[in-house]
Amino acid sequence: MEKRAKLHELDMVRGMAIMGVMMVHATSFATVQMRGDRFFGLYNFLNIFSKVGTTTFIFLSSFVLFYNYFRRPLDKEVFVRFYRNRLMYILVPYVLFSVLFFILTWADRGLEWKAAAMLQNFWPKLLTGKAYTHLYFIFINIQFYLLFPVILLLLRRYRWAAAWSVWIGIALQWLFYTANDAWWDVTNRNSWSLSFLSYYFLGAWLGIYFDRIQIWLQDTRDAARPWLRQLGWAALWMAWLAAGITHVVLRYRERLYEMAYHPLLFDAFWNVHTLATALVMVQTALWLRDVSTWWGKGLRWLGVYSFGIYLVHPLVLFVYRKFPPASEQSWIQLGWYAGGLVSAVGISALLVYGMSHMGRWTWALFGRLPGNTRPRGRDNAPGSGAPVPETPVPDGSSTSTLQG
Repeated sequence: MEKRAKLHELDMVRGMAIMGVMMVHATSFATVQMRGDRFFGLYNFLNIFSKVGTTTFIFLSSFVLFYNYFRRPLDKEVFVRFYRNRLMYILVPYVLFSVLFFILTWADRGLEWKAAAMLQNFWPKLLTGKAYTHLYFIFINIQFYLLFPVILLLLRRYRWAAAWSVWIGIALQWLFYTANDAWWDVTNRNSWSLSFLSYYFLGAWLGIYFDRIQIWLQDTRDAARPWLRQLGWAALWMAWLAAGITHVVLRYRERLYEMAYHPLLFDAFWNVHTLATALVMVQTALWLRDVSTWWGKGLRWLGVYSFGIYLVHPLVLFVYRKFPPASEQSWIQLGWYAGGLVSAVGISALLVYGMSHMGRWTWALFGRLPGNTRPRGRDNAPGSGAPVPETPVPDGSSTSTLQG
């Protein structure tokens, strides 16, 4: 069977998604420490409206997998290679960075260096993605990788389920949300894949039917009713903006005025906003696929190294936050938070780029990237590259996604 075409547009989507992650993490302290500041509304907006990175990477990871595997002949060897690649290019970096951040936080807290106590504290964190705040994302993707063969075989067997997969994912996610709210009260709900099923199934749907959907997203020249397609685009973008802005306003009122809202209300607007974001980003990337401006190239470059950037950037912010500004003047504080964003993106990207060109061993840190030279196996399909998860471009291109 012929390999699917490589979708280089996904690198731009990954670039946009990793910038969302960076923005959220760069403003997280500001939403707590700067309440009452003249720029609090800006911090809140940037923090909430940008909460689309993790969900977009989960969507991308699923999209790449189903795009590559849905119509592919399957046998035992295919699945063996599938899990071997993910063990090498995702699980190994996850373990190494879990150790790194665990030691870092242990030292920062001034705890006693006793091996028995450290190991007793470390193992539960490693097994649940809690060695550091951002590593839960890889833990979620590992869960989805374990589920992938089952979901793939079911959707191949029941084609009606593939056609309705978006609605099935939304229904299952909200069944978990409502049941958890009513009865279960699961600890750390967002560390479990059930909280992100709508994005996984949206990715599956787009991956399965991409050849048709991209035509709808891309242009109206061949449409029987161009106005109807444009109306659909308008509805998508309006839903994206309306849900995102409403979520921003609700969080602003909660944070600043301590107004109480039901948690599921936040979930609802966030879910609509992030689902729409995935499609808006894909459509934007398709529209800009031939753009050669500096920012377009920059987004694609960030997308290629997004997995490593995701893993490394908390370390940059950890060090940066050790040197807060002496002045509490609003403009100086704003500049300091902006500097954190620039540092997190710039230093992390350059560090990953530089280290990835230091030899074949760097796959253990950042998965498969253009700069490392580890020999490729027969199956370099999705995810062999690596982010946190990994979202390599279809058919073995070496990009990562936080790469899911």
